[in-house]
Amino acid sequence: MFKGIWLIIKNILLMFLVLAIIFVIMFFAINIYTRKGQSVNVPKVTGMNVKNAIEKLAENDLDYAIVDSVYDENFPVNFVTDQKPLSLSKVKSGRKIYLTVNSLDVPEVEMPEIAGKMSFEQAQKTLESKGLILGEVTKQPDPSITSEIDKPVFEQFYKGSKILPGTKIKRKSKIDLLIGVMINNNTEDTSIITDPEDPLMENSKVDGIDN
Repeated sequence: MFKGIWLIIKNILLMFLVLAIIFVIMFFAINIYTRKGQSVNVPKVTGMNVKNAIEKLAENDLDYAIVDSVYDENFPVNFVTDQKPLSLSKVKSGRKIYLTVNSLDVPEVEMPEIAGKMSFEQAQKTLESKGLILGEVTKQPDPSITSEIDKPVFEQFYKGSKILPGTKIKRKSKIDLLIGVMINNNTEDTSIITDPEDPLMENSKVDGIDN
C-alpha cells in the first residue's frame, strides 16, 4: 500500500519538475523572441577598433559582418571606416550591421607615363592624382628649350632607377624627375631641387644661384 502511495507521489513530483523545466524554457524563449522584435538605435562604431566595435554592437543586441577592407590613411589599421546602417538608425534587435575595415596593406597604383609626355606642371598634378609623391627634381639645361616656362619631363625615377609606365608601386611612393630647362649664360651645370614648392625652382639660374 505504502509502495503504491509513494509511486503516486513520485510521479506527481516528476510531473511538477517537468512542468517547471518547460516553464523555464518557454520563459527564456519568449523573452528572446520579444527582445528580437524590439527596435534599437544603431550605435556609432565608425572610428573604433574592430574588436571594440563588435563588443559595442553585441551590447546593443546587434550582429555584425565585415563586408569590405579598404585602405584609408585617415584611420589606423583594423579600425572601422564605414558602417551600414548608419549610427542612430532604428533597426530590429539581432540585425546585422555591415562594417568596412581599414586594411594593413597599402594599395598599389600604376606608374603614369610622364617622361617625354608631360610638362613639369602637368607631372605634378598627375602624380598627386595617382596618390604618388613628388621627390627630388633635377634640372637639366637643354638648347632646344627656348622658354623659361617650358619645363618638359625627360626621365622618371623610383628609388634611384628609371621606372616604366604601368609599373605597380605602392601609393605614397616618391617619384624623382629629370626636367629640362632653358640654358642661361652658356652653362651646362645641373641644379637639384628637393622641394617642389621652393621658389628657386622658378627663379634660379641653372648655371648657379647668384649670391
